[in-house]
Amino acid sequence: MRLKWMVSYAIVMSILLVGCAKPSIDGTDTTTEASSAEKSATQRSAEISFVNNTDEEASSLTDKTVTFDEGTTLMSIMKDNFDLVEDQGMITSIDGLAQDESNGYYWTYTINDEMINTGANDTFLGENDKVVFTYEKFE
Repeated sequence: MRLKWMVSYAIVMSILLVGCAKPSIDGTDTTTEASSAEKSATQRSAEISFVNNTDEEASSLTDKTVTFDEGTTLMSIMKDNFDLVEDQGMITSIDGLAQDESNGYYWTYTINDEMINTGANDTFLGENDKVVFTYEKFE
């Protein structure tokens, strides 16, 4: 009788251990593969370009196609790709071309030809968005 209980216990434990094991047919870690696929699925790209509407010589700002993770703010994308100065979530200088409040020159930007009135900290880009930063005089 005792042997019967021990055999039953061993069978139940074997079933539990096998049932809780992570299946892997080819020996690879399927969790890692799924994570990699998710990460690449959340990668986005956008074009960032610049217009200098001043009477001065054109600046040396270079247009770029940038890649970023979904959910990344425009401010973070800009900081990762350009020499940037910001003040309270607003971009005040890009690659050395700074706004000039005394003469009324400021940075503005559009996304897909629509004027954006929020700070770059509150703006998120989508796949293939076209961002144009314009440096111009406001009176």
